[in-house]
Amino acid sequence: MPSPAAHTASRRQALAAIGYGALLLAAFWAIAACCATPERGARLFDQGRLEEALPLLAAAAERGSVPSSHRLGLLLEKGLDGPPDKRRALALFTAGARRNHVPSQVRAGELSRSVAGDDATAARWYRKAAERGEAVAMGRLGLMLLTGAGGPADPDAALALLRRAATAGDAQAATALGQALLSLAAVGDPRGGDPADAAALFAAAAAGGDPEAQNRLADLYAAGRGVPRDAAKAAALRRQAADAGYAPAAYALGLDYLSGQGVTAYPLEAARLFERAAEAGHVAAMLKLSDMYFAGLGVFRDPGRAMALSDAAGAASDTAAADLCRLFAAGPEDRRDTARAARFCAKAAEAGDAASATLLGLGMVRGRLPGDVATGTDYLSKAAWAGDAQAMYAMALLHLAGTGVAGNPAEAFRWARLAAKAGLPEAKALLAALSEEEFPSAANLAKAMDFYRDAAEAGDAEAGFALGSLLSKGLAGPPDFAEARVWYERAAAAGDPRAQFNLGLMYLTGKGGAVDEAKALALMRQAASHGDAHARCNVATMTLTGRGTAVDPREAFRWYRLAAGQGFPLAQAMLAGFFYEGRVVPRDFESALFWLTLASAAPGNDPLLVRAAKAKSVLEKKLVPEQIDRVRERLAAYKPAPFDPEAEAAVLAAIKFLPPSARGPGFSTPTSPQAQAVAPPPASEADPKALF
Repeated sequence: MPSPAAHTASRRQALAAIGYGALLLAAFWAIAACCATPERGARLFDQGRLEEALPLLAAAAERGSVPSSHRLGLLLEKGLDGPPDKRRALALFTAGARRNHVPSQVRAGELSRSVAGDDATAARWYRKAAERGEAVAMGRLGLMLLTGAGGPADPDAALALLRRAATAGDAQAATALGQALLSLAAVGDPRGGDPADAAALFAAAAAGGDPEAQNRLADLYAAGRGVPRDAAKAAALRRQAADAGYAPAAYALGLDYLSGQGVTAYPLEAARLFERAAEAGHVAAMLKLSDMYFAGLGVFRDPGRAMALSDAAGAASDTAAADLCRLFAAGPEDRRDTARAARFCAKAAEAGDAASATLLGLGMVRGRLPGDVATGTDYLSKAAWAGDAQAMYAMALLHLAGTGVAGNPAEAFRWARLAAKAGLPEAKALLAALSEEEFPSAANLAKAMDFYRDAAEAGDAEAGFALGSLLSKGLAGPPDFAEARVWYERAAAAGDPRAQFNLGLMYLTGKGGAVDEAKALALMRQAASHGDAHARCNVATMTLTGRGTAVDPREAFRWYRLAAGQGFPLAQAMLAGFFYEGRVVPRDFESALFWLTLASAAPGNDPLLVRAAKAKSVLEKKLVPEQIDRVRERLAAYKPAPFDPEAEAAVLAAIKFLPPSARGPGFSTPTSPQAQAVAPPPASEADPKALF
């Protein structure tokens, strides 16, 4: 018979076995719950029961379920159960992509481009998915390699990827490959092959219902490229694409109904198609429909509706604004509209359309469009510098007449010569009247020098500056810095900021006379007071280093701040150094990164800007995501400030300088646990060399 001690031990072993069994059972239930929840959430999602699926997917995603994270990302991206949250969706897709979930890699690539604007990251995710045979990723990566988005362009690799994706059944890739082949063939690249190859690709994608492919194939049938010319077939394909909601096809089919190509001419149907395309935001359709409403073609005449469509098109597209500028400023008399002409010409001109700037400038100078002569002259000058021959000719006439600019025969000669070289016949006649010599020639340049000298001796500051420039550059003989100084002195005394700047450089470097740093600084200050950003940066540097004045870091900071606000990269880089070092202002790494990012946007070969770009990369690693996001918000809102003395006074008044012995805190007050966990770098890292 077992002893009491043995009996007790047996009972303890039995109880332990029961406890272990219960523990194992609980573990099995927990594992089952973890595994079953994502399956149930996914099943509900796939059944369209989104409200029920959402909490299950969120819980499973928290536990690391990649399929659940992906489905939750889709919900957030498309806003299927609330407002879209694409940034959170991107985070979910990125997490799945890092765990080699191919669908997540594709979506991470899509949102990296559309939300984060990060082509390089998008290309990396597409490449990972493409390496595992994902057709959509191959197509997207192929398009990026074709255009050089996210990295160097590689047409051969792009074509190979697009071809693989098209072979795998990706209709968009087939369409993109066909268009790429046509583009290459158009420039004589043998890789473009025969248009029939592109037609076959379009046909395969069109058969699968891809509306863009249908429209592209229609273009080939209409032109007879790679397929027999067949206008009726082209119209039928466009009808399929238009019925699928593809606006470009609706527009093209509308043109067919206007011209009777492949269909019976029917303006009413054309108007209906243009209306559909216009409702989808197709700008060309808006313009065409506007013309039809104005003329009463296919619709009842309605000038008000025509103007509304024109306004919508011009607001949506700079190219449309340029077209409307020409229509309302110089079109048929019954279509001219001075207010709209001024508005659309200004919009197109600001977007860089030189012809629109010329029309606007001429309209203002002639008093036919709202605006004054000075503003009109400014538009004409910009258009002329952009290469518009009509604007060059107008500038020549303005300089001859002294309208909007000082009377300056030499400038008239120069603009007339450029306009004549651009092939404008009336400019050639004007040039002949200004000079007996044919352009371009040393004789003409010498004559221009004479014109400049005559005007400058008569007190024309602009001519004095131009003459000084020619003399200092040696365009009409060896450089004559001493005489250039004389003319710069006269122009600077008359208030020409360009002459003040150039003369300041000559005093600083000793060209044409003695070095006088105090005089150089005074001249730079004069130019800076007129808003010259380069002069302001020079004043700041001279003040910071004690050239021509006592060292004054605060005053240097003020000038750097004004020049940086105007978009001058060197000033932005120096300003970043002040914030990083905590010199005269509190240490502020976010502001330092903000100005470094602007300064290093296009560093070129400038050593300081190249170092700024490297410093930016280093500083980014010191900041937490919350701080990076704030910097990005500031960058998105930044616009170079125009010269505005009143606004600049407010900027300077807002600067908070430190007491002479104080140092800045470095980081702003953290608000997140992650930010609190990051300490600012030690004070020793405030050395400017640590930044640059």
